[in-house]
Amino acid sequence: MASTYLPSWIHAPTLAHAHALWNRPVSLGSALLSGLGLYVLGFLVSDIYAYYLLVPQDMRGTISSQPAIYILSGLIRSFRWLTGKDGTSTRGLRRFVAKSKERQPIYGRRFLKDGDVPVRRGPRASILVQGLPHRQIPQLLDEELEKELKARFDTFGASHSLTSGESHIEPNALALFLPHTPPSLSQHPELQIPPSRKASSYEFAHIHGGESSMHLFLAPLDAAEAIEKGWAVRFPLAGGLGEWGRAQGRVLVYAPRDRGEVGVVMRLVEAGWEYLSAVPKA
Repeated sequence: MASTYLPSWIHAPTLAHAHALWNRPVSLGSALLSGLGLYVLGFLVSDIYAYYLLVPQDMRGTISSQPAIYILSGLIRSFRWLTGKDGTSTRGLRRFVAKSKERQPIYGRRFLKDGDVPVRRGPRASILVQGLPHRQIPQLLDEELEKELKARFDTFGASHSLTSGESHIEPNALALFLPHTPPSLSQHPELQIPPSRKASSYEFAHIHGGESSMHLFLAPLDAAEAIEKGWAVRFPLAGGLGEWGRAQGRVLVYAPRDRGEVGVVMRLVEAGWEYLSAVPKA
């Protein structure tokens, strides 16, 4: 029955109206589109909630809280979901080495020695999202162990003429920076992006505050070994388009769980430095 106080074309819903709507024929295409729309809406609501409310501010990265970065992250995650890529496959890295090592012989070199990196025990650590921010879900980490990792990180930097300081990429992260004129500057393919750019390899490693995982540059073959033995996953943008994609061996190394694992993580840091400071052979 039409309401006295509302326009004549607005009717109060009745059971008859609901029954008629329920029995109204709907095409298969409309039903599928409606279902897809509801799924996408539910996904976006839960994803935005997780991204902005569950992820602490200091784990989003310096620009990850911006809507444009969220959209970029969503596109990356969608692509990785559709293609089944979670960062644990090394086929892309090994294909890159096979086709590039003649042009750039340094891509075919290894800096990890046999036995440096054992197979990591237990399951892989969980990653927060398969996009940006690329962070490990925090695990229980002994405070003394975290201090030891950062102390050894600092000591390594000081003993190799590296600068230690706050990351230019991640907030609340301790970073190591290469000197602006490393010996391989004129030849090394990884050092062509200037230090002023966030994608530059000059910030070649940083430890994430709050959960102690690490982003690190490795030689492509060393990155493949670290991934295959369970210590790391590949950075989502590595091997893709643009400046961020040029670093084939950029990985996230899981937080260490004991002193032995701190040693393995620091050996990976050393291998990354050896790679970036090496003078490529002509």
